[in-house]
Amino acid sequence: MINAEIYKLRTQLHPIGYATVLLVGVLVPSAVLIWYTPTDSSTYTEAFRATFGIISVLLAIEFGGWLLGTEYRQGTVKRMLTSEPRRLRALATKGGVGAAGLAAVLVTGATVGWVAARVVGSMNDVTVPWQGWELLGDGLTALVAATFAYGLSAITRSDSFAKVGTVALILVIEPMLGAIPHVGDYTIGSALNGITTWIASEQAMPGTLAVSTAFVTLAAWLGAVTVTGATLFARRDV
Repeated sequence: MINAEIYKLRTQLHPIGYATVLLVGVLVPSAVLIWYTPTDSSTYTEAFRATFGIISVLLAIEFGGWLLGTEYRQGTVKRMLTSEPRRLRALATKGGVGAAGLAAVLVTGATVGWVAARVVGSMNDVTVPWQGWELLGDGLTALVAATFAYGLSAITRSDSFAKVGTVALILVIEPMLGAIPHVGDYTIGSALNGITTWIASEQAMPGTLAVSTAFVTLAAWLGAVTVTGATLFARRDV
């Protein structure tokens, strides 16, 4: 089944399209900055990171919802299970291959975008530093978004509902929960913010209590959606 999933990622238009959009998108800031010739390195890094962060999360939601949701849309879930009849293992394999593919595209996109920014910066005698820790945090955010969408696709049996549900979580539910005292400290957005801030600070030592709480909170959110999705996928008719 692993080979079949890899083949799908390599040949189907959706994942190829997502990767292409990311790789082209991260080049846009550098292309624009060629004409403005800024002399501050932060201009290059901020423009690149903002573009990478936004595009990567949006495409991750699309990809996470598409990965399993397209099987329901096309009515090919039964055919998928013929190569791996153990449903939980099939779900984990599809998710694992998808996560690995997404991670590879994110790393490639981050590298391409930084190289472009560095080349344009060098034209203006500006050294653009590598922001590996910050980009790692952005990549983690994208992977979390994809995981949530993947879990929702197993719950709703629809790629569209999975994508809309994940966007609704980010734009509607998160702000509402965040406005509630104490409750807002345990949202998935708050947890991600704490973790990515800690990663960006290049902390090699074990995290503080607040960071540990953020990791537990994030694990609880992802665990809830993935366990629910896996349980329903294993028990419902396909």
